[in-house]
Amino acid sequence: MHFTRMIAFPTISRCFAVVALAVTGNVIAQVPPEAAEDIRGPKPLIEIPVPQKPPYEIWLAIGGGLLLLILAWFVWRHFKAKQRAKSPREVALSSLGELEKIRESLAAEAFANRAAQTVRQYIAERFGIAAPRRTTEEFLRDLTRDNNSPLTHEGDHLKAFLKSCDLAKFAGSKLDDSQRGELVEAARNFIRATSHAAPQ
Repeated sequence: MHFTRMIAFPTISRCFAVVALAVTGNVIAQVPPEAAEDIRGPKPLIEIPVPQKPPYEIWLAIGGGLLLLILAWFVWRHFKAKQRAKSPREVALSSLGELEKIRESLAAEAFANRAAQTVRQYIAERFGIAAPRRTTEEFLRDLTRDNNSPLTHEGDHLKAFLKSCDLAKFAGSKLDDSQRGELVEAARNFIRATSHAAPQ
């Protein structure tokens, strides 16, 4: 009896082992192939493309080039404007305009001297006559001798203007506001009348 139990126990144990192996094999057999494929090696790395930045350097270069072109155009235009020298007429009329603005603040002698110098300088630059280096008498005498001078037709007006200026400069003549205005206007009329005449 005791021997039978000892023989039966290993047999029963062996039976349980066989049943367990059968059940385990059945379970493994019933595992779907998708689950079996889950156990595999790592997949290769996928390179994610990095989004490209906008070409700021290109836009900056284009903008800088345009700014340089605009700056060069302004410099060229300014240079051309300075290259175009003012005509003697423009210079004289501009000087008379400035003189008229400050005529009340100047002494009669200073006002008359500046008005006379403006007209003399205009004559020198426009007609090549050395009016600034001559006295009024010398200049008017030479003017009456040359019948071909473009200033001959305006000789009387020029004589009256220069004589009025000399009276204020050397004779101490007082010039009131209206007289100063008349001198400036006489100088303007002389310049406008002779600016289109042909130079000598």
